[in-house]
Amino acid sequence: METKFGRENLTSDVLIVGGGIAGLTAAVAIKEENPNLSVLLVEKQTCGYSGKANKGGGVLQYFDMGRVTPEEFAAYHANTIGCFLGDQELMVKYVSMNNLMFDKLVQWGARVPKREDGSYAVIPTGPMTAIIGIDLDVTLKIRQTAEKMGVKVMDKVAVSDLLTSDGKISGATGYSILDGKFYTFNAKAVVLATGSQNYRIGPMWGSGRGDGIAAAYRAGAEMRNTEFGNFAQLVKVNSHSEVVYGENFMYNKLDQHVTKNFRTGPEPDISSSAIAEWYKQMTANTGPIVLKQERPKGDGGGGPLSMLWERPYGMRFWELNHKRAGAVDGDNNEVCPMLIGEQSPVKVGHDMQTTIPGLFAIGDVSYCGSAAPGAVPAPPGRNRGSGILNAVFAGMMCAPTAAEIAAKAVLPQIDEKQVETCVERVYAPILRENGVKAKDVVRMIQKAVGPMERSVYMSGHRIETALRYVEKAKEMLGMLQADDFHELLNCHEAEAAVLSAEMQFRASQMRKESRGWFLREDYPETDNENWLKWIIVKNQGNKMTLSTEDVPWEKWPVKPNKS
Repeated sequence: METKFGRENLTSDVLIVGGGIAGLTAAVAIKEENPNLSVLLVEKQTCGYSGKANKGGGVLQYFDMGRVTPEEFAAYHANTIGCFLGDQELMVKYVSMNNLMFDKLVQWGARVPKREDGSYAVIPTGPMTAIIGIDLDVTLKIRQTAEKMGVKVMDKVAVSDLLTSDGKISGATGYSILDGKFYTFNAKAVVLATGSQNYRIGPMWGSGRGDGIAAAYRAGAEMRNTEFGNFAQLVKVNSHSEVVYGENFMYNKLDQHVTKNFRTGPEPDISSSAIAEWYKQMTANTGPIVLKQERPKGDGGGGPLSMLWERPYGMRFWELNHKRAGAVDGDNNEVCPMLIGEQSPVKVGHDMQTTIPGLFAIGDVSYCGSAAPGAVPAPPGRNRGSGILNAVFAGMMCAPTAAEIAAKAVLPQIDEKQVETCVERVYAPILRENGVKAKDVVRMIQKAVGPMERSVYMSGHRIETALRYVEKAKEMLGMLQADDFHELLNCHEAEAAVLSAEMQFRASQMRKESRGWFLREDYPETDNENWLKWIIVKNQGNKMTLSTEDVPWEKWPVKPNKS
């Protein structure tokens, strides 16, 4: 099928989809494994500026191996955060590679603060962990390194679908968001680094649109832990600026410190119990909830973390962000929860290979799908500073196998029927003269996922209510209409949001217990007898199927109490 927008076919040994921190890490690591491989990185926006690593607090998790062993942290994590749904072997590997990842980031050009003696300028955050800042030009620096190594980068091209041949990956298709040209990519190995699903609610997190998740699902890749796509954070009601660790200082209108209602001691990060407490206080008419905490002395408007390290690239951003938020908030310390999302469900093994041979998924597209974080949406996975580092970790972990496949395999043949199906699917909204706009579909999905009582503090009835909104949104998909190529991208991202929401709520409906972050009012207890299981979602014959897979807890050193 010819299109009026033009077509082009491209080949490479390795195709990387997504130019954030994970995709760039994979590109550099694969080139380090085998400099002779041709590596093409395709980004729908601008590589180096896309993704979340260059928009947040720029904080990395650090482990001092003299204070804690990887096994000790994995045991703590299994009991406190992952609640025995986590892959303890993978967590041990992540911790053991922590210092190496720091050295690699510096080698690739990232600016990580050091002390005069050459050690990293870390700040302890507890008995096992510490944090350190990284400047927000990290992805620009690694892009420069990747291009010097021979990685080819294509910006403004959205990869929309994956191609398979004889059950293995054979490439992908996509289109330019500038002129609409259709691209067919033929590759021996494909690495998905497209980020998580965040439903376009949180400002900083909104770049996670779930389009890679949807592409993998349509291609037949299995999903795991889709119910853990419901991370939420307390935000100021006026500015919507996040208040990390604000759950420690929650007070109701009776001036009662309601944090004590859900917490008996220190916790690593916000929990779903904090969200449930906000909901209970509001429904009992004892809201609003305000924060009572002292502002750090000497805070010049850049926020507490920004003052701990010298990071010139990010400082101007932080100063402007906090200044403008402060102007909107004034003295109003009322907070409410805001859904972040962070669904990251593409199922992968320890080499980050999906259930489709030759297809890898790294970073936020597969963080929960790797099972490393366990029963918690990730990032941040109640494990602050792990988001960027998990992306680096996954990019490094996929490199040896991806490079080996690319070096040994013959370039697979492209199934032209698949390609033509992709052409018809991708251009349908822009060829439609009138219909529904993407924003209308997204708003319908936000009605399902946004309220805390539907997505975080759940019950069977409230999940059914959410699914009714999802079904309404699904009915709108066949009427999506775009006036230009940017709207076309929005249409496909809206379609991905509908898919993610359906997977999230159907898996939530299936899991009849509470575990870790996952919280059901009608099933408040953790059920180790029946629910030490992962929920697997798969597209079979264009039908969504859900099944369970037993967690192999017997082979791991830290075991749950099943009595």
